[in-house]
Amino acid sequence: MTGPGQGAMLWPGVATRWRRALGRLGWRVRRSLGWRAEGTTLVETLGPLRLVILPSVFNGVRLRTGAFLADAFDAGSSLEQARVLDLGTGSGIGAVVAARAGARVTATDINPEAVRCAQVNALIHHVDHQVDVRLGDLFEPVRGERFDVVLFNPPYYRGHPRDVTDAAWRSVDAFDRFLAQLPAHLTRGGFALVVLSTDGDVGSALRAAAHLKTRLVRERDFGNERLVVYEVRAIS
Repeated sequence: MTGPGQGAMLWPGVATRWRRALGRLGWRVRRSLGWRAEGTTLVETLGPLRLVILPSVFNGVRLRTGAFLADAFDAGSSLEQARVLDLGTGSGIGAVVAARAGARVTATDINPEAVRCAQVNALIHHVDHQVDVRLGDLFEPVRGERFDVVLFNPPYYRGHPRDVTDAAWRSVDAFDRFLAQLPAHLTRGGFALVVLSTDGDVGSALRAAAHLKTRLVRERDFGNERLVVYEVRAIS
């Protein structure tokens, strides 16, 4: 039996648990649909933008997070000749959006198929001369370089990935290493934009990063999950 107001106090916790359970189920289903396609797919996003998604490449449009991050990236900002790094580029959606806004973009991914996919999409949108796609883990391919903007759609779950494709979803410490290494790769006044899901396991690491300051710039509740984009800067 509950007293006055106790039911209202208990419900948010129950709702949160159901959201997480449904969210994780949804992620598993969408993950399967997102990269286990038998062939190359074509997706449309952000108005006229069309992207080729190769098999085994994370589909950030169908799975929402990549498109959500790219849409939050203000193309109206002063990006002419700005240096942008798209970490874990996947299909290259962030790299293409930034390049179309005038930025000089470096994109990295640990998955060789994602590197090829991003190169194809940069070529399709006639920004291949502005996008340099490199194979490697996180900041390793850009050692010693600094950027005005860093885009990151991290693996949300902690654990050992089964293969290089699963690394888009799961990592033991990728997000922790990103947070530790980010300041060394930002220009003065530079910042990162990071998209997170309430169904992931890594959000607490961002809140605990004392050497960084964060600002919520966008959020949306999809029912089974809430996506958020944070602006992340180094504390000077």
